[in-house]
Amino acid sequence: MRSTLFRARASIRVQKQLTRVRKLRDRWIDHPSRQIEQARRQLLTGDVDVLVLGDSSTLCWSLRDTDRTMIPELLGQRLGSNVVSVAGPGYGARVYSEVLRILGTLEQRPKAVVIATAIRATSGTHIVEHPTTSYARSLASLAKVKTARRRVRSLGRGGSFITPEADAAYRALPVHSRWADDVTIGDYRKQLEGQGPPPWPIELEKLRFDFFHGEYVRDDDPQLAKLTELGRQIDAYGVPTVVYWTRPPKQRGEMHFPGEFEDHVRANLAVVEGALVKDCTSVTGMIDVDLEDEDYEDSQNGNEHYSFSGRTKLTDAIADRIRDLTEELS
Repeated sequence: MRSTLFRARASIRVQKQLTRVRKLRDRWIDHPSRQIEQARRQLLTGDVDVLVLGDSSTLCWSLRDTDRTMIPELLGQRLGSNVVSVAGPGYGARVYSEVLRILGTLEQRPKAVVIATAIRATSGTHIVEHPTTSYARSLASLAKVKTARRRVRSLGRGGSFITPEADAAYRALPVHSRWADDVTIGDYRKQLEGQGPPPWPIELEKLRFDFFHGEYVRDDDPQLAKLTELGRQIDAYGVPTVVYWTRPPKQRGEMHFPGEFEDHVRANLAVVEGALVKDCTSVTGMIDVDLEDEDYEDSQNGNEHYSFSGRTKLTDAIADRIRDLTEELS
């Protein structure tokens, strides 16, 4: 018993130390810049067939998985190609546009580009205004990068950390949801934080779906301009591009909001797609793959994270579209 308790305490100490290390690293190393530099170096070797610009759908797996191969690696297997990723939690049009702008200063190009797009990473207040996933310092740093012909530096160039003042301002932000009136980010967070992993009480799970997916995407949403800019950058990059929608758990959402969830999410998707293709001629829309509850990491948590079966379905659809667009990878 004593040795077991000692090991448990030691493990907790190690985890705390690792957390401190990660926080220090994140404060000083800008991850988007670091990933762009990695992609830049590989492009210069001519050893990139597909560039994947991804969100957490390209990074997460399910505890049920016996195979944890991620979408970029699966895509490489399907196409027999070398795949390079620039991916992170909450990555969306703002980060993707900078990636294409910077890498577009190189003559070397991949044969295809794949872009993951989640509605809430595009316009969801809880992501685009979050002190971390807004990537404000990262974007300010990337805006100063004029060319990829030189090294893209990441140390001390951005990074992410949350101050008490920034957290308080974030929690005070209003959210205009279909299923809640006059609420703020803080109203949601007070009820959702500290609840541990699922399963949760049904009302708590319902609140989570509302928090993640209930917000309206309006035609005049200022965040949509970032999507339109991404469309322009896609055209300027001049490479066959596939955009896929990271769909939320439809079945579970409909259980909580019968006859409403799918309609609401698709109405938001139509606005997002419209903004993307507004000034873009090379992309006509997003790949939309029908997924079941078992295709998700855990459909109860409301995230757009997929199990192996879900990742496989998405990868197959993406690979088929790439083959349609380019003979080099068919």
